[in-house]
Amino acid sequence: MNMSHVVHHLSFGRKLTPRAMSDLKRLIPYIGNSHDRLNGLSFINSHDLGANITEYILLMAGCIELHASMEHYLQIVKTEVITRKDYQLVEEYEYTAHSSVAHSLHIPVARFHLELSPMQVLITEQQKSFSHFITNVCAIIGGVFTVAGIAESILHNTI
Repeated sequence: MNMSHVVHHLSFGRKLTPRAMSDLKRLIPYIGNSHDRLNGLSFINSHDLGANITEYILLMAGCIELHASMEHYLQIVKTEVITRKDYQLVEEYEYTAHSSVAHSLHIPVARFHLELSPMQVLITEQQKSFSHFITNVCAIIGGVFTVAGIAESILHNTI
């Protein structure tokens, strides 16, 4: 029996509104792209026992396994994002997935093992103040003057 399958969509939690999804897409570099890791993936069992007599003889001789089950191990982590625009809380469930093929003589299955993580990730966006911007600009200008002064003194002493 062939347990090949395609995961069209796999998600956890409530469906996000388009506005929350746009905020989340803006923050993807910070939280990763692990909320839809299995979407659209195909899991194909390349060894299907059909009506082939050679495969049947090998099966009876014990040279090959009868069934292949697809097993997916998922670890789910809750992630909360507080946006800086209107301090809206966006709840997202991310997961890591590892898939394998397990051979056995039992009935084949497509099995999903779910493990909820005891930890939670909290991401808070904070806008930097104007004084922080001014401090950074002054530091850059001071660094440019320092490097220019060092270069000028090296040129003056060598000539």
